Amino acid sequence: MTIWTSRALLVGASLALTSACQPNGALSFAAAPKDQVTRASLASGNVQLMAPFGYCVDERSVKVRSTDSFAMLARCDTLGVRGFFSAQDLAVITVTAVSTNTASQPTVKELAASASPATVLEQKTRGGLPFVRLTGDRHEVDGASLEHWRSAFVVNGQLVGLALYANDGSLALTDEGALVLSDLANQTRKASAIKP
Repeated sequence: MTIWTSRALLVGASLALTSACQPNGALSFAAAPKDQVTRASLASGNVQLMAPFGYCVDERSVKVRSTDSFAMLARCDTLGVRGFFSAQDLAVITVTAVSTNTASQPTVKELAASASPATVLEQKTRGGLPFVRLTGDRHEVDGASLEHWRSAFVVNGQLVGLALYANDGSLALTDEGALVLSDLANQTRKASAIKP
């Protein structure tokens, strides 16, 4: 089984993790305040992406094509949502959906193998979902550590790949990152079970 990898679809879709912050750590917004966007329809409605708590969909990033779909999420306050702040560390999450002929869920072994030549630092299965923490492969997310989390699942004929990127030393690169991706995957699978 071929497992999704994020590199090809991240080209041109990077987000600087540090650009939203001033040197003193205060957030700076150039644009007017926005509404909180926590849902996006991908893959002709077959994937109803649901953001995990504290994160919002960057509407500018959403791309829906005939063969694949893509979206990025970030902490809501970094996207200009006023009055909303999460205690979670800064992170960027990418979501890619591509058509698949299999209904079987990817295993942690398959997900780890798909990440080659990256080095697998940790692998686990949580709630039937595979998670791997990697380092050493290049990506296009400016300011992010080479260490990051990945997961994947199948829903409605779509293989959905998840990746979470954060700065070096971020708590999002610990088990906290896997929990964020698990929340996203579980909510998305539940919302996708009933097509709109």
